[in-house]
Amino acid sequence: MSTKIPQVLLVGLPNSGKSTLFNRLTHSSAAITSIHPNTTRDTNKAQARFDDRAFLVVDSAGYTKPNEPIIAEAMELLSAELKKSQAVIFLVDGTTSLTQTDRDLAKILHKSGLPVFFAINKSDRKKLLQPSSEFLKLGFHNNYAIAAIDGQGIDELLGEVLKVIPVAKPTKIAEPIRVALLGRPNVGKSSLLNALAGEKLAIESETAHTTRDTNRFGLNFFGKQIEIIDTAGLRRPGKIGRKGVGSEIEFYSSVRTKKAIESADICLALVDGSEPLTSQDQRILGLLKDEHKACIIVVTKWDDIEDKDSHSMAEYTEVLRSKLQYIYWAPLIFTSAKTGQNLEDLKKLILEVYNRLDFSLSTSKLNRFIEDANAINPPSAVKTRRPKVNYATQTGTRPPKFTIFCTHPRQMHWSYTRFLQNRLRENYELSGVPIIIEYRSKYTEENNRN
Repeated sequence: MSTKIPQVLLVGLPNSGKSTLFNRLTHSSAAITSIHPNTTRDTNKAQARFDDRAFLVVDSAGYTKPNEPIIAEAMELLSAELKKSQAVIFLVDGTTSLTQTDRDLAKILHKSGLPVFFAINKSDRKKLLQPSSEFLKLGFHNNYAIAAIDGQGIDELLGEVLKVIPVAKPTKIAEPIRVALLGRPNVGKSSLLNALAGEKLAIESETAHTTRDTNRFGLNFFGKQIEIIDTAGLRRPGKIGRKGVGSEIEFYSSVRTKKAIESADICLALVDGSEPLTSQDQRILGLLKDEHKACIIVVTKWDDIEDKDSHSMAEYTEVLRSKLQYIYWAPLIFTSAKTGQNLEDLKKLILEVYNRLDFSLSTSKLNRFIEDANAINPPSAVKTRRPKVNYATQTGTRPPKFTIFCTHPRQMHWSYTRFLQNRLRENYELSGVPIIIEYRSKYTEENNRN
């Protein structure tokens, strides 16, 4: 039995149904499905299970002529994944005619020497424009009529695929540390991913919105399993809503990016060091603050700054800190994907911040801390009412959450909360980790306040 999970690659022309099949096999909605061609650019990977067997499914970009740089890079990634795979599922749209591009792709697959399973998709349609016999001219012996959208024929197809790939049983593995790369379009997320991985996993382009899906990649930092989530660039909601082919895809991209934020343990907020901080940068960081996500601010493209004397790290840091006071607790690191500047330090910082998420204080230590803090700065009176702290307890981790039982919880001023958060940070190393403090009445439920 193989310890390495075998890989099955989905290939085909644009709009042949690869992403729909990927979502069905992985029981997810990770890949964006659209009627518009070339929606998928990077490769999507996820584990699938069938008949008590495990295998990796790879959704590739639609095969087409590399008539523009982004498409050319997508075809390079497809070629690289073909070399890593143990089997291929070649999808064609059964409602369309055979094309020369189909024939070109078939030649490449024949030369690969891999077992190829030819799947005629959308066979649920009553009227096929082209009989399936024409597709048999491509020379594949394993032919299957399927409907990826509702699952027709999928079990038969997978049963045959499992006969030719190594056996790998589904196993329970330790949950990886999930790290989301976030930022506005063209800030350098895919470049940073490739630099951290030490290989080309995602398309890099000066063209904005190159990345559309939220692509997940498994890496290893100092013996720890990391899942990097490369997300689509986030624009202002008003711009996403404009009509057009791109707006529909971008809308679904933004939805998946926000889901990636929810699932991530740590978020890397990327800002372009070669440009001034923008309002959208601040909106993204504000979103992370509101979601109580562990955060590291990563300044990218620092190699593009030629005049380091007049644009020093200290000066840039001062400007950022003055504009990002609401997330003052997030560490800041300057990087370059081209030169590798500070990438090893970033890996270490990710692990350090992750460990801080489990920070905890015993009830006795916490109440001693609250007493000492109140001796310096007790809760202020609001409208002749001065809240009195009874006791406190820690009620959560990831991130740390503390509940303070007191009188008049609704009268607790935000400045007292900030004071306690600052005191905690002064006494304990909690850089990169949000601290949640809520107030509750010892006697009633109706006056509780977060």
